[in-house]
Amino acid sequence: MSDDSPTATAAAGEEDHWPSFDITPKAYEEAVAAIAKSMNMELVGWEVKHLDQVEGLDGIYIMDVTARFQLAGMDFLILFECKRHKNPVKRSDVQVLLTKLQSTGAQKGVVVAATGFQSGALEFAKAHGIACVRLVDNAWTYITRHTATMTPLVLTGAYSGYAVTPDGDGDYDFTLLTGSADNTRSALITPA
Repeated sequence: MSDDSPTATAAAGEEDHWPSFDITPKAYEEAVAAIAKSMNMELVGWEVKHLDQVEGLDGIYIMDVTARFQLAGMDFLILFECKRHKNPVKRSDVQVLLTKLQSTGAQKGVVVAATGFQSGALEFAKAHGIACVRLVDNAWTYITRHTATMTPLVLTGAYSGYAVTPDGDGDYDFTLLTGSADNTRSALITPA
């Protein structure tokens, strides 16, 4: 059974060690959109929108952030949900994104959170190929299983994206995504 207590983190039983910061939910969404735009994915038609209307089978969804692009003549859609909550993201929040993915036919879902994720949310996301991203002061960290290479961490003083993957020894490997189109493509496009 999952530990969905407010202090649950990726490593069960540990207290959340990430700093939080003071920013409005709208500014948080705009920061996520700006980071996604700056990734320079080198894909045809890479377009990022904030508060984008996406048509689903059961109606229209207003998504916090979307990214659209073409690859091999096909259209792709990534849905981002931005959670600037007081407590870690719950499993139910990730389940809602899965429903939106299924309704819209989007290829990837990403939940971005300032306060982290409960373990049940991480387990559900992993089972359904949804990326969980941590955005706090000067750190954008992916918690996902969709990276294949390891790049050393580089401190730049700006927001940077990293993929975090379990290494099998109870620890995590970090892969730099910012400025690395290959690593980012692997993290965002590789299917579950």
